[in-house]
Amino acid sequence: MFDLLRPETVMCPFCKATAADGAVRTLRTGAGSLSVTWHALNCPHYAADRILAEQES
Repeated sequence: MFDLLRPETVMCPFCKATAADGAVRTLRTGAGSLSVTWHALNCPHYAADRILAEQES
């Protein structure tokens, strides 16, 4: 009936944070997929994700 999105955890190539030690996460959806990326608070990829998210809204 309903297709559930199966999350895929992606390791940030810069800070290498995981669910166990990451402070924040970013989510991305598209074409029936959901990816979760954990980041350290000072990770530049996390800062870039926040900037991009503000531009999309």
